[in-house]
Amino acid sequence: MTVSPREVRRARLRRQRLLVLLLLAGALALVVVLLFTVGPFAARLDRPGKPPLGYLRTPLGGRQYRVSAWTLGSVASLEAATAAHAVDEVDFDWYHAQADGTVTAENENLDLVAAARERDLNIFATVTNTKVAGGAFNRSAAAAILASPELRRRLVDNLVTLVEDKGYDGIDLDWEGLRAADRERFSSFVEELAAALHGKHRFLSIAVAPKTSEPGQWDNQIFADWARIGGAVDEFKIMTYSYSGSWSDPGPQAPLAWVDRVLSFAERKVPVHKISMGVPFFGFDWYGGTVSTVSAHRGAALAASYHVAVGRDAASQEATLRFADSGVTHAVYFQDQTAVAAKIAALRAHHPKIVGISTWVMSLEAPGFWPLIASKLR
Repeated sequence: MTVSPREVRRARLRRQRLLVLLLLAGALALVVVLLFTVGPFAARLDRPGKPPLGYLRTPLGGRQYRVSAWTLGSVASLEAATAAHAVDEVDFDWYHAQADGTVTAENENLDLVAAARERDLNIFATVTNTKVAGGAFNRSAAAAILASPELRRRLVDNLVTLVEDKGYDGIDLDWEGLRAADRERFSSFVEELAAALHGKHRFLSIAVAPKTSEPGQWDNQIFADWARIGGAVDEFKIMTYSYSGSWSDPGPQAPLAWVDRVLSFAERKVPVHKISMGVPFFGFDWYGGTVSTVSAHRGAALAASYHVAVGRDAASQEATLRFADSGVTHAVYFQDQTAVAAKIAALRAHHPKIVGISTWVMSLEAPGFWPLIASKLR
């Protein structure tokens, strides 16, 4: 049978069209697979109208920097921060890892979590190594978990279940009080947890003690290998505060030159787009051998009550008070708007590429803090 040239051309055209259709179908299938399976930043379509899980939202209100804030459950502070469009992520500090790999909750309020989600914020579950009486971190519980591959797997599984069951975007890990000997095992645990969360399109954030060299000078610095854990996590929150406290003479929380050294070191060890500078909302009152926490509101109230002028610490721009009560001398350092503005100005001037700030803790701020943060980080 003779086939005409015209029929040959038609057959060739049909084959070409079929090939194009097959290629388009393959490309579409690949796009669908990528949307649902690649990495922790893959989009999820299960929350219409809300930031999908697996997505770190861009700063609100035209700000250049992301703002995350730890909370113990203050409703009023969440309302004030969101009204000012000053916060992008809330970290709920309610969860504690136990020595057997389980996770317990303390003062959990899932209605507050839902309220943050409704305001289109990222929401993280902060998990500490079990706090013991007096609020200290429990090294023995952490060490037991880190020493056992089985307990590490159990804790990782429980943390993944926590974020999935309660709708969190991820885990914010705040383990403190470990020792230098825990360094290698802690790094492995962080990597295992990050991989498990990323597999479920969730994130891992970590809070670390400040340092200016590797491995650091004391245990609470040495156990955290910044380069290794910084490569695994999605957010690297440096607690650039607690420079002074019950362990020291009266002084500021965050001298600006010291914060600069810490952040400069971090930028050499950790991808800059993951780094967040800690901003304290608290200070301390040293008196008669005692040290107590002073909120911004409390500091202003003390100045008014004792009729003393507010001074200014040159190294940190933090507010200061000195007065006597019943013969006992008080030396107070606390945060006010000038102190917060100075920290943000230093960030913008010297470290403009880091992702933003992380504040400790919601409820200790003064009323003007959130509008100030929103305006200064644009």
